[in-house]
Amino acid sequence: MTPETSKPLAAFGFLTAVEDPLHGFFGGYLLLSERGRPLEFHCSTPVLPSEAQRILYGASLRPYLLGELIGQTLVTKAQLPVQAVLTDLAEMRLLARVCAEPVAWLRHEEFLATEATWTIDAQPAAPELVLGNYRLTGTATCSWQSDWLRDTLAPLTAHVDLAEPFERIREAIREAQRVTEHPGDHEHESSAAA
Repeated sequence: MTPETSKPLAAFGFLTAVEDPLHGFFGGYLLLSERGRPLEFHCSTPVLPSEAQRILYGASLRPYLLGELIGQTLVTKAQLPVQAVLTDLAEMRLLARVCAEPVAWLRHEEFLATEATWTIDAQPAAPELVLGNYRLTGTATCSWQSDWLRDTLAPLTAHVDLAEPFERIREAIREAQRVTEHPGDHEHESSAAA
């Protein structure tokens, strides 16, 4: 195949963050091929909001940090264009306001029954797609439609469980940054051993 006739590699973005009580938020963005092979990975430096920022931003702090600050920075670093950006954090859906790529929030169906009263930035016009055991949700500013997203993700879902790449990202962040999973883990281990 000559370079002129080669087909561009389809890429899919997976975006999440890990919160560490000492260092703040570390974001990670993993681009996968349709077979699940990693094509690119980007990790943010820690973002630790000050007490003044916590007071001034109030409830909008976490969506701003995750969706607009960390998410936008990581997505713009990517070299490859993506078919869609998937996130497992509701606040990262706000990335759809500042980037051209289609953004969808992925949730596992077993948790949906308990979420009936909890929503973030819920708007009736937000697109949704149920795909196997997962529900993908956009925002009112999203331009994707359910049929389009289903067809776009079909080559990927044939090879990859959609939740699995988020665990890869969290593990890579923990390895790279030596972030603790839960701040109280060591206390529980100490008291259990005593």
